[in-house]
Amino acid sequence: MNCLLHFAAAILCGAAIASMAAADEKNTAVSSPTGAGRISAGAYIEVDEKGVPNPVLAVQVREVTPNILEVRGANGWVTYVSYDEAQKEYRRCFEWQQFGPYRSPGGKWADLYQVRLVQQDGGQLHMSGKSKANDFVIRAAPKP
Repeated sequence: MNCLLHFAAAILCGAAIASMAAADEKNTAVSSPTGAGRISAGAYIEVDEKGVPNPVLAVQVREVTPNILEVRGANGWVTYVSYDEAQKEYRRCFEWQQFGPYRSPGGKWADLYQVRLVQQDGGQLHMSGKSKANDFVIRAAPKP
C-alpha cells in the first residue's frame, strides 16, 4: 500500500511539474544559474546572496541512487530530486507539511513546489522553488 501511495504521489508530482514548467520556463531561464554537473552527497551550510554562511541552517544531501538525491533542511523540509543530464540540473517537487504555527512559516509553504537544484562552480548549491502562490531560493556551500 505504501509503495502504491508513493507511486501515485510521484505521478501527481510529475504532472504538477509539467504544467508549471511550461508557464515558468521563460522566468526560470533568466533568474536561475546554469548547472555545473552532479552534486556530491554531504553536509552544506546555507549562505546569503553575498556568501555569508548561516551555520544554523544546515542542508544535508544524500544519494539515494546515482540519479536521485534526498535533500533535507534543518527546519524540516525535504525533497527528492532527479538528475537531468542534458540540463546538468536536478528537478522535482516537494510540499512542506504543516507542523503548527511555530515550525513552518505561517502556512506559506503549504502548497506544492516545483524545485530546481543546480551545482554552481565551486560546489555551491542553488535551489529555487516555485508554487502557485510563492517562490524561494536557497543557497548553500559545502560544510568545511
